[in-house]
Amino acid sequence: MEDSKKEMNSEKPMMEGFNKFISDIQKNVKNFQSSLEEQSKKGIEKWNENQEKVKYFFQNAKKKLDNQFIIWKNEFKKKQIENKEQWEFTKQKLIKDYQNWQDKVKKDFEAGIKKWNRFWIKSSFMLLLFMAPILTIIIIIAVVINMVD
Repeated sequence: MEDSKKEMNSEKPMMEGFNKFISDIQKNVKNFQSSLEEQSKKGIEKWNENQEKVKYFFQNAKKKLDNQFIIWKNEFKKKQIENKEQWEFTKQKLIKDYQNWQDKVKKDFEAGIKKWNRFWIKSSFMLLLFMAPILTIIIIIAVVINMVD
C-alpha cells in the first residue's frame, strides 16, 4: 500500500501540475480572449470615431473640390466672355479697316479717273490751242489757192 500511496502521491503532483498547467492555459486563454474583445471594442470605437472623421474629411474634400470646380467654371466663362468680347472687338476693327480700305480705294480710283479725264481734256484743249493757228493758216492757204484758180 505504501507503494500505491507513493505512486498516487507521485501521480498527484503530476496531475496537479498538469491540472495547474491546463487551468493556467484556460486562464491565459480567457485573459487573451477578454483582451481581444476589449481591443476589438476599442478598435470598433476608434473605427466609429475615425469613420466620422473620414466621412467629414471626404465631405469637406468634396465641398472644396466642388467649390474649386465652380471657381474654375466661372473663370472659364469669364475667359470665354473676354475672348468673345475681344473677338467682337477685333471683328469690328477688321470690318472698319476693310470699309476704310474700300473707301480709300474708291476715292483713289475716283481721283485717278478725274486726273485721267483732266489729262485728256487738257490734252485736247492744248491740241486745239496749238492746232487752231495752224488750221487757220492751212484754211487761209486753201482758200487763197482756190481763189487764184
